[in-house]
Amino acid sequence: MRVIFSLFLCLLPSLAWAGLVPAGGGAPGPDLPEPLRSMAAWAFALQRHLTGEMRQNLSVMKETGSWEPAAAIILAAFLYGVFHAVGPGHGKVVIGGWFATRRARITHGLIASLIAAMAQSASAIAVVAALAGIMAFAPKDVMAGAAWIEAASYALITGIGALMVWRTLTGKGCGHDHHHHHGEACCGHHHEEHGHAQHAKTERNALFAVAMAVGFRPCSGAILVLLFTLANGMFLIGMLATFAMGLGVAITVAAIGLGALGLNRLIERRFGAGSLAARLRAGLALAGALAITLLGLIMLVGVAVNGPMLSG
Repeated sequence: MRVIFSLFLCLLPSLAWAGLVPAGGGAPGPDLPEPLRSMAAWAFALQRHLTGEMRQNLSVMKETGSWEPAAAIILAAFLYGVFHAVGPGHGKVVIGGWFATRRARITHGLIASLIAAMAQSASAIAVVAALAGIMAFAPKDVMAGAAWIEAASYALITGIGALMVWRTLTGKGCGHDHHHHHGEACCGHHHEEHGHAQHAKTERNALFAVAMAVGFRPCSGAILVLLFTLANGMFLIGMLATFAMGLGVAITVAAIGLGALGLNRLIERRFGAGSLAARLRAGLALAGALAITLLGLIMLVGVAVNGPMLSG
């Protein structure tokens, strides 16, 4: 538990700084510690290369009218999503924070990661289709409109996090998946058997709501691809590339989330059952809820200070 809190305290200043200070140019910040900074720099360089590959193949499709480069475009978009999710972004922190501090099922972790990524892809498609396709907004205005949607995502995350804090403090959110036996103590009280299924369903729905809030914000990379394909009459390939990008993001976010879930299970196995384990679960659930709420607030303050600016 000390390791988790130490890691959180180390990352919190960087998260706060990222939320309050405008992004510089898409490159990793100089204050990011090694080896994370080198990994982020490599990931950004690879993303630039993959973006160039997509643009080149899209240009070939426009000039020749052939769909042969489509497979290369979709593959490049998928790989872009995998490595794009490695870089800075609140989605991984929110979902990873949930699984590090709340005992959930592995299948729920995979589904939540997919929901977040697919919702992000759908959000980008909806924004471009509505603002550029129907309302004929200029690309700059489309990005500005998408930035306000990102701000709404931060507000949703803050609200859901605050609800999680309230549920945990009132004993309604224990932070586990209710595999304990009938009458076993949880967060300082006993559950009846008939209430377990409803409680577990509520926790699962809260997780999926967090995933939807994370995915509500569109990705700037996907928007740029969609704007290019829309302008050149290739919006279908842009949509396919966007969903491929989302699938790549889902894989990376799922890996991070499952790693955090494994850490949670490791801590629980170390402390076993009993009152100490119950208090530990409650403490971790509260810490995770507070972290998610605080991160949402930090991002909202960043919007208030700098104005809405869509990140990657």
